[in-house]
Amino acid sequence: MPMKPQDSCSSSTMTLRCSANYVVIVKSASYGVARIAGSCAYTPGDCVADAMSAITCTTDAVFCNVFATRKRLPQCNDQFNDYLHVEFDCVPLSMDDPANEYNVCQNGTDITSDYGILKSPGYPTQFQTTTAECFRSIQVPRNKTIRLWLTDLYIGSLLGNCVNDHVYVVDSIQTYRHCSRVRYSYPYICSSTIIIQYFVKTQLSIYRGMRMYYDIIDRPANDNCPNSNVTVTTVRPTPDTTTTINQIITTSTPPYVLLGIASPVLSFQLCQGQSSVIQCPSNYGIVVITNIFGVTQSGLCEDHDAAKHCVATTAPTLACRQSCTYFYSGNRIIPSCGNKIATYQYVEYQCIPTKTELISPNTSCPLDGSKVPIQINRRGRFQSFNYPNLKRMNCTYRLKTNPGNIMNIYGLDVSLNGFLNDCKQNNITFIDDGESEGSVFCEQRSYSLLYASCSNELDFRYIVDNEAAFLSSGVELYIESSERPSELACGKPGVTSPRTTIRTTPFITPTAGVLVNESAMYARDEVESDICFDRSSSYTCPLGYTFMIIGAFYGVKKQASNQCGFVQGDCTQEALATITQCRNDAPNCYLAYSTRRRLAYCSDNYADYLHITSQCVPSRSIGNISHVPTYDICDTNNPIDNINGIISSTRFPSYTQTTNECKRRLNGVLDRILKIWINEMAISSGGQRHSDVIDEDSGEPDLVIYKNYDTKNLDELEEMHPSIRDTCINDYLIINAPHVAYVYCGTRKLAILPICTTAIDIQYKTSSPPNLFYKGFKLYFEWVPKPIDLICPGISPVTTTITPSNETTTACSGPLELSPVYRSHVCLGTSTTLTCPCGSDYVLAIIETNYAVTGTGLCEIPSPSHCRQEASLGLTCTHSCFVEYDIPKPLIQCESKNADYINIDYECIPTRLPNHENPIDICGSTSTSTSTIALNKVMMVSPQYPTLGGTRTCSKKIEAPSDKIW
Repeated sequence: MPMKPQDSCSSSTMTLRCSANYVVIVKSASYGVARIAGSCAYTPGDCVADAMSAITCTTDAVFCNVFATRKRLPQCNDQFNDYLHVEFDCVPLSMDDPANEYNVCQNGTDITSDYGILKSPGYPTQFQTTTAECFRSIQVPRNKTIRLWLTDLYIGSLLGNCVNDHVYVVDSIQTYRHCSRVRYSYPYICSSTIIIQYFVKTQLSIYRGMRMYYDIIDRPANDNCPNSNVTVTTVRPTPDTTTTINQIITTSTPPYVLLGIASPVLSFQLCQGQSSVIQCPSNYGIVVITNIFGVTQSGLCEDHDAAKHCVATTAPTLACRQSCTYFYSGNRIIPSCGNKIATYQYVEYQCIPTKTELISPNTSCPLDGSKVPIQINRRGRFQSFNYPNLKRMNCTYRLKTNPGNIMNIYGLDVSLNGFLNDCKQNNITFIDDGESEGSVFCEQRSYSLLYASCSNELDFRYIVDNEAAFLSSGVELYIESSERPSELACGKPGVTSPRTTIRTTPFITPTAGVLVNESAMYARDEVESDICFDRSSSYTCPLGYTFMIIGAFYGVKKQASNQCGFVQGDCTQEALATITQCRNDAPNCYLAYSTRRRLAYCSDNYADYLHITSQCVPSRSIGNISHVPTYDICDTNNPIDNINGIISSTRFPSYTQTTNECKRRLNGVLDRILKIWINEMAISSGGQRHSDVIDEDSGEPDLVIYKNYDTKNLDELEEMHPSIRDTCINDYLIINAPHVAYVYCGTRKLAILPICTTAIDIQYKTSSPPNLFYKGFKLYFEWVPKPIDLICPGISPVTTTITPSNETTTACSGPLELSPVYRSHVCLGTSTTLTCPCGSDYVLAIIETNYAVTGTGLCEIPSPSHCRQEASLGLTCTHSCFVEYDIPKPLIQCESKNADYINIDYECIPTRLPNHENPIDICGSTSTSTSTIALNKVMMVSPQYPTLGGTRTCSKKIEAPSDKIW
């Protein structure tokens, strides 16, 4: 089960892989600064630091991808890491013999088998609370020892306070305590009997419970466990307590306590069989700086020397608060040191104040986006606004201390993302001057050293886009000023990996010009920019405008020698749906390309850059200087005849329910087409899920309704076809044009494709009660000049449908079989209808859509030689799909030429099984229903489909023969 350790250069991705029915459990992970130039693997003498926070292996998949982030390491003289080193095990998920799977709550029955799995009642789909403490003991023969893995835990309680919900592993030496969401490889366990305790009081639908695997192996000859045969008893759960040191019996008060600052770095070393208790004074907490196991050449316990010994760093085995007990049994195997047993354990730590004065302002972000100054004279404690509750914010604080000093920043509580290390929505970032990208954090719930600044000033950015992150409180930091060490490397890498190029100058982004006494406000020109990998960019619009991302794509350079940035011929892939930042009605935006993307459309190569198309769009009038017409959608039904303007919900950004649907009509302007930008929308999504193609970050509508057949009136169309509206029913924003209606709900910020029309209706309704997240909506519209060669349907001659004679036509491919992939293309100025055969027995699924430029200016049959760019059409198809291409689309990836046609690949999928067979109910529990399905074709439905039942959590496994795929 122990696997070969994996190493990966910084800014690259490694894959940890197990065989079927096994799960990846990471034992240790460490960042390393290589002593040997160009090395991307650990060698003795490297400086190492714990990297378990980089591990995101939280599912039962047989593999896990880990990105080796490039980080500045305070433990290594502020140098950047060259590599990431990971050690992991592959652990069984289930047993072939059900007798080896045990219920942890079957109290009083000892377990004596050589291996097995313990589960909580109802794991994983029928989570149950317990009425009392559950416990099972595992008996280990005297000549044996036990290995233990917590392969899945998802219960309540915050880390550091596991009173109401917990798992205890009780050994003769110490007790291991876990709660919340954890996967863990236990260190060497001494006892001949261990007890597993399990208790949960908190009920939540997303909880799964506990799963634990163990096996019993021969006890090593050099075992140094004391009291391995002592009787072990259950422990009584108690909350974390702070012990006050009795000053009468204390020999002296440490100087750092008298000064009220952090202690110097303290350390201790444990040889085999030794233990140590560390304790900090009252109102201080333990920060473990380094936890290292070392192998000496002599095999004797020598004083720690990273330059001479082979060492491996690991995450602290205990979440220390005020005190901790460390014990080294002497049996830790170090794979990176030739599978030798560590001769010692070395720990460095500090005691830091936890109750100092607050230095953070208890206010929300400035409306103008300016930085909030915070002065650090000696020390101080920062709390995020509204702590311990999350509030949607995007603030930048300017931390400053005395000249000649630096700042050490410790995390007391960084809980922003529900125990997940995916920091897209909520995060904090520390950025030193001269750096375009800083160090990002979102989860660090034990006391820890987060960052050491390079100088006496830095930017501290705090972003919360998701206020509903599970069990998340915000941020609490302890910040201390100290003299700048003379040897501080300040982020300059001593050794640079050959696979990583370090840019020495910040990336400069074109920004819109300064607003100078304009009497009227209009949308600014679109701006193109590139963000190279491992770089970032800040965008700023003039006061009164909002920053809008119009389009984005990742790119792989055609030639490695090309400069970073898009050039014709590069392989590209759409990226707009991956960008989750800058979703508010704000004039500025910070974007980083820090996690390298592998592009499936580009032969799985990594993207060299992120290309952004952005625009500054009017958001509000600026006093008497500049003006844009503004309208409330609910104050009247009068039409709007202006060439541009802002329409918003009542009192935006304060949320207001609407009694009935509000509607305003925009009347067209001769020889112009309509462009609409949604500056921001935050309303209920009605609990509807989004598809894999259409999500809230993609810019696509939740629903597109085409009206070319029965009627052009949306209300009449919905009455004729009630099932057409299955999303955004009670809360919505509808852009209702003559031929098509775009339906939106949830959270959005986007630019809608130009609309060719003489009038359009804006419809808005919000039935849901207010909450912290809802704001309503604001949009900007503008009637822009119509291209000379554009023919608008309904205004000029009606368009025709063109189907080239050699284009694929659909036909039944047999009795209810999946169709081949069909292809159709729509020329500029035309429309077409995609259909599936066999009536209602099939539905249409879009596989791929592209705009294309032929190079001749004519609409030709699709060819691989044509320049293509991925198209996001937002098609919502059932048995058929109407597609029109009216307004020319300039393609950035094709020298900004207008697309000559749209190419569409699609399939027809059966909606029922042959011979009227019944589909499989995913929650079915009949005698014929199994949890594993091994059929060539499967149709699966939810209970009572198409009626939505109550809350259920169900699963089934689908198996394919080894020579086939799904």
